Amino acid sequence: MSCQFPTIWVLTGVGKRYRRIDSVIAAAELLLNEWPLAGGKAYLGALQACLEVLQDRGSRESVAIAFLRAADDAFVSYLRVVDDSAVYAPTKAARRVNRLKINRRLSRERS
Repeated sequence: MSCQFPTIWVLTGVGKRYRRIDSVIAAAELLLNEWPLAGGKAYLGALQACLEVLQDRGSRESVAIAFLRAADDAFVSYLRVVDDSAVYAPTKAARRVNRLKINRRLSRERS
């Protein structure tokens, strides 16, 4: 299963560069490591969407939608690319590591 979706360029703060987010793995890593507002319904929804795809239960399109909602909620600037032909195939190990990180973060946020 491909975890890629059309590219979203994200700017998480003043003085930072735009980051290319084009896969569930990239979205999860940004949410876990650099998101300016780590909390709230939209943020947790985006993490949950990432986790579902990594567990082969969700769609990558749902991740892109949830990610944009979290960006709007956190006032994160983004540009969405409509047509993108780059291919990224994350390894099983990368999916497993992110699945574990997301589960830990969701557990902390819910308790």
